[in-house]
Amino acid sequence: MSRPLPQRPILRLLLASALLLPPAGCSDSSMADLDEASADAQSEAADEPAADSATSSTDDTPAANRSVAGGRDAARETLVVLAPLAVGPIRDEVVVSSKVEARTVVTIFPKLSNLPVTSVRVDEGDHVSAGQVLMTLYDTELSLSEQTAKARLAETSKEVERARHKLKEAEHRISKAERQAQKMRADLARFEGLVADGLVNMQEVADLRLQAETADDDLQLERYAHEDLALAAELADIRTTQAQIDWQRSKSDLSQATVVSPVDGVIASRDVDVGELSATASAAFRVVDLSEPILNLRVPQDALRRLAPGQRVEVSSVTDPGGRYEGTVRTVNPVLDQLTGTVRVIVDLVPQPGLVPGLFCEARIITAARDAALLVDKRAVLYDDDQPVFFALSESGDSVEKVAFEAGASTTKSIEVLARTDGAELPHDLQVVVVGQESLKDGARVKVRETAY
Repeated sequence: MSRPLPQRPILRLLLASALLLPPAGCSDSSMADLDEASADAQSEAADEPAADSATSSTDDTPAANRSVAGGRDAARETLVVLAPLAVGPIRDEVVVSSKVEARTVVTIFPKLSNLPVTSVRVDEGDHVSAGQVLMTLYDTELSLSEQTAKARLAETSKEVERARHKLKEAEHRISKAERQAQKMRADLARFEGLVADGLVNMQEVADLRLQAETADDDLQLERYAHEDLALAAELADIRTTQAQIDWQRSKSDLSQATVVSPVDGVIASRDVDVGELSATASAAFRVVDLSEPILNLRVPQDALRRLAPGQRVEVSSVTDPGGRYEGTVRTVNPVLDQLTGTVRVIVDLVPQPGLVPGLFCEARIITAARDAALLVDKRAVLYDDDQPVFFALSESGDSVEKVAFEAGASTTKSIEVLARTDGAELPHDLQVVVVGQESLKDGARVKVRETAY
């Protein structure tokens, strides 16, 4: 049965006041009656809120959805959106950004100063081979110096030959003097034996003894002369060696007037022109070997235990979405950088067009890969004192349970669930809350709005 709509108290008061206005020529008794009626109307208007309140108390809203203070009950059902746990592949990876570098970069400096540059034979971007001429310096004086040193070497070599020849002559004279002295000593011994028989006189023996002593003295003099000649030959050898060094130095200076590339590569920079004076402190060229691109990464120290040489690396260009490259970890430095707390990792990249030094890239080092990992939607994961948790739908389907778990690898959308921290079994078909979980508590009642698959 419908009830009449309640009239607004103010409207009723205005109507009552308008009706009670005294008409012209009204008597005092009539005015008293009107005042009494107005008072009754105001009393009725004052009682109207209580009536409205009494009327609203008959609302059909269930008591379960109201609190004592007039709000919603804390035990109400929360609307949530669910998503199931999934089984799929996942990779454990370390992501670091860096610039591509060349493994071999050679900066070439002239080795001679204050010589005019006579020619520059390459320009930036040119491919060069090891030993190819890059530029030449004025070398006339160097050439003359080299020729002079060469002539000096030839002269000292002749001196050595003469000294050795004289040394051989001295050795021959020593041999001759030794034979003469030996003969004189033998004659003296024979004559001394004949003195007793009276065949020779003492004067002849004395003369022969003097000749033997003279022969010994001559032998000694020849030996002294031989020593002098041997010393002269040794000094000649030393002068020849010094001349050889001077000639080699002159040849080296002359060769350095022609600047060549020590490696195969590309001219990355040229900082010299014809007519300039060379300077050993100023770089002339920079040659880059593009056949061996690398990444010099600085990886956080917490990833050190997961890194190892030979791991595959996926590289993508930050500026070019289509730039995809491959690489392999070559070395992992086990010593931490004390200033940054990072580990140096060198990655060898597979040469490809567009992979040039200076390219800013994002490197993903694949440290582990699993084909059948248990994954939870990243939206469902909350953190309780750094402990990852999610809310799962109970078997009854009308409440949730808070599940703390050990997290493994992660992607942009999922986190690997290794195990529950309480050791309980974790069903693979478990439904987890991905929307509405922020206000939930363990055991909270929920109402499923939809399920996201």
